[in-house]
Amino acid sequence: MSRMVRENETSGLRERLFFGRTLLKRVSDESGSAGERLALRGAVVFHLYSVLVGLAREAARSYQVAGYQDLISLAALEAAFRDAAVDSPELRLLARARADRADLVFWLDQELRAAVGAAGLARRAAPPQEQDGLALRVEDPYAPLASGDLERLAQAADRVEALVAQCGAYMEEW
Repeated sequence: MSRMVRENETSGLRERLFFGRTLLKRVSDESGSAGERLALRGAVVFHLYSVLVGLAREAARSYQVAGYQDLISLAALEAAFRDAAVDSPELRLLARARADRADLVFWLDQELRAAVGAAGLARRAAPPQEQDGLALRVEDPYAPLASGDLERLAQAADRVEALVAQCGAYMEEW
């Protein structure tokens, strides 16, 4: 998928972010079918999350954390750092963001965790709740995206980009 440029460790991550943003534009195109838009939404979530995992894996490689090569979730990478008794500024940033319910990194992590147990990455952001009967009647069950979903995905892309910039500075510094 992405290739890493040897002189710049974060270039492959920026490429994935670019793919996520490009796919987000396609999700916004209402002329696509509902299934296509849901699949594209899932791909956006996957690309954004893979950037975060890539940041954590780069930090693990730099700090020589054993066994990081096979880890594909932020939680598993945090555990690997904890088990190795390694403290890195990059992982501290990611762990703090993942633990904060108001942070979009938390939301991305939850989206990917839910998708792993679901039939695929294509799922709506917030399904209708039983206690909100009016919303159940008003909401179109065939709409591929819930209200505010595109904005949340765009904000998540911005948050991931900010973390790449912050963590990239640490990677160059160390």
